[in-house]
Amino acid sequence: MTTPDVTREEVDEVAAAIEAIRSEVRRRSGYLSAADVPPLGKGSPVTEAADLARISAHLPVTWETPIVGRWIALAKRAMRLCLRWYINPIVEQQNAFNDAVVRALSTLDARQQELLRRLEAREGEEPRER
Repeated sequence: MTTPDVTREEVDEVAAAIEAIRSEVRRRSGYLSAADVPPLGKGSPVTEAADLARISAHLPVTWETPIVGRWIALAKRAMRLCLRWYINPIVEQQNAFNDAVVRALSTLDARQQELLRRLEAREGEEPRER
């Protein structure tokens, strides 16, 4: 079995074409691929925002006092059921907004990391003569 003679230029050309296709797909879909998003450390602001992005209008109703507390909780549950038509659209809008903000923060963070990589690569190059 023989291997075809492939030049470094051809390999680079194919790699550039694949990367161009990938970036076009990312651009059209509006999302960054998981490989392009830099890993976020625990406790980073973007991770915290993603963790807090989803809110729920249906938190459990609890009580502390034995008898009166149960009646109050029952009244709160009934009130929540009556207001569900009013609250749910607001919660859905807020969740959609939060998701958009997290996507924007992730995109900005990825772009910042890419710019930092470019800057570090440029600093490593020799100065050009003019």
